[in-house]
Amino acid sequence: MATNKHLDLSEVLQRSLAYDPNDVLPLLEYLGMPKDKLRLSKDSTQQDAIEISHYLRKMGSNDIATLFRGGDGVPYAEVLCDVGHKLSAPGINKANSVEENEAFIIKKLFADALDKMSEDERRQLFSTLGVTGKDIPYTSAGVILTQVLLKEFGGFAIYKGSLVLANMISRALLGSGLRFATNAAITRSIGMALGPIGWIASGAWLAVEIAGPAFRKTVPAVIHVAMLRQIVLKRITVGVVGEGSVGKDALFKAVFGIDTDNIHPVAGSTQQTEVYNWGNNDALRVVNFPGFNDTNMDVNSLTQDHLNHTDVFLMVVDLTRGISDVEVSRLRQLKTFGRPIAVCLNKVDLPRPADKPRLLEAARQRLEGVKIFETAFDPDPRLYQDGPFGAGDVRHWVLDRLREADKDVSHL
Repeated sequence: MATNKHLDLSEVLQRSLAYDPNDVLPLLEYLGMPKDKLRLSKDSTQQDAIEISHYLRKMGSNDIATLFRGGDGVPYAEVLCDVGHKLSAPGINKANSVEENEAFIIKKLFADALDKMSEDERRQLFSTLGVTGKDIPYTSAGVILTQVLLKEFGGFAIYKGSLVLANMISRALLGSGLRFATNAAITRSIGMALGPIGWIASGAWLAVEIAGPAFRKTVPAVIHVAMLRQIVLKRITVGVVGEGSVGKDALFKAVFGIDTDNIHPVAGSTQQTEVYNWGNNDALRVVNFPGFNDTNMDVNSLTQDHLNHTDVFLMVVDLTRGISDVEVSRLRQLKTFGRPIAVCLNKVDLPRPADKPRLLEAARQRLEGVKIFETAFDPDPRLYQDGPFGAGDVRHWVLDRLREADKDVSHL
C-alpha cells in the first residue's frame, strides 16, 4: 500500500474527528462512552482521540489485567487479535500490522454476510459496488465472491467492504445507517438487504456473547475503527470552488480528465453540489461546490458535509475580473478547514500584455497565504496551441499534497 507510515488508533481517531466528529459518534455509542467526556471541538481532536482510544482499549481488557496496567487497558493490536480469533477470521496473527488484521476481519465478516444473502441480494449489492460482470459466480460461497471483489478492486475492496459492514452494524445496533454523504449509494443499497441486517443483529453478536460484555462493545467498535482507517487512507475528495464562468468545468477536464459537459456555461453559480468520480473508483471524488450560503437549506447541509470531508481545495478565479470581496471571503472560509488550498488564476491568456502584470500583482495581494497557479484551462488555441496551460502543475500539486497526507494515490 502506498502510504508513508502506519497510523495508530489515536491518529486514525484524530484525523476522523478533524474531518467531522459525526463520523466517530457511532463508535461512542457502541462503547457506551458518554459524550460529556469529550469536547468534540476543532482544537480538542488530539485529546478527544486519546480519550476514545483509552476507553476502547479498556473495554478490550479484563478488569484484573486493567488493574495491573494502572487502568490503561491492553494495546489496540491485542484487542484486534482477540476479536479476530473470536470471529474465527483466517489469517489473524500478532505479527501482522493492525491494518492487515482489520482486513482479515472485514473479509471474514463480509464473506459471512454474503453467505446469508439471496442471489438477487448479492447481485444488487455487487452492482452498487460497481461490479456488474455477467460471469460472476453469484451462487458460490461468500469467500469466493469476496475474492472476486479483491481481484476487481485490490486494496479498495477492503474500503468498500468496511463501509458495507459498518452500515449494516449501524442499522442493526443503532437503528440507522451511517451518514457519510459520499457513501450514500452504498448506504441505500443496504436498505434492501434485510437478511444480512437480521444476521448481524441476531447471529454474529449472539455467537460472541459468550465472551462477556466487552466483546459486545469491542466487536462493533473494531469494525467501525477499521472503516475509519480505510476512509482516512483510501477516500480522497478534492473540492473545486469558484464563481460562475471562471473555468471550473474546464479545470475538471484539463486537470482530472472529467468531462462535465458544461465547458461553456451560462454565467451563474452552481445550484447543487456536483460529485464526480476521479478514475474508476468511487473512493476518489472531485466535488464542484455551490455557493456556501445558498438559501436552500438542503444544499447548505450537503455542502457542509462535503466540505468536512475534503482533503484538498482548488479555488478558481477569473484573472480578467479581478478578485472580488466575495472570493476573498470564500477563501477565508476555506482556510478554517485547515486543508491545503491552491488558487488558480485562470484565463491568463486573455488580458492584454500591458495589463497582465498589474492584474497578477493585485490578485496576489488579495490572495495571501495560499499556493497560486497561473492557468488557462480552456485557452484560445491561437495563443496556446499546446492546449491547457498550468493544468499539469495543478495536478502534480494535488497529488503531492495527498501523498503528504498518507493517501493512497496509486490508482491516479
